[in-house]
Amino acid sequence: MQNTHQKRNFTARLKQLIRNFGDESGATTVEFVLWVPVFMLILMLTVDVSLLFLRQSNLWQVARDTARQVSIGQKDEITGHTYATNNGTFGGDTPDVNITVDETYRWVRVDISVPMSNVGVFGIFKVGGKVITIGGTGDLVASVTHRLEPE
Repeated sequence: MQNTHQKRNFTARLKQLIRNFGDESGATTVEFVLWVPVFMLILMLTVDVSLLFLRQSNLWQVARDTARQVSIGQKDEITGHTYATNNGTFGGDTPDVNITVDETYRWVRVDISVPMSNVGVFGIFKVGGKVITIGGTGDLVASVTHRLEPE
């Protein structure tokens, strides 16, 4: 009796297994697993590019503000350098600041740069161990030139 019950139980399980092969309820799970990496890459790229634009905007604003303050005589080159370094620090990376004052032609130029390897969260700009370069230098640069105001 028990042997007959086991055979019926096995046959029922086998039929259920065969029916499950035709079931497509897991197809969406497979598609989801295939598309998730693509969407994650797009999301990570969007975040890193947004941070790139934010960092460029920050560098340009600090360079413009520093050049303006030096051009009107509010700061000299040393205090301008300190000001630009302190205000240009963003996310822990300290920028390289170069301030040039030309008294002959009466202008001031402020150059602020940070390495591209320091920009972004996910490291999308590091492809194959090398950093994607902008302008061939590998740095994100903001340069501003102002005329010196008359004293």
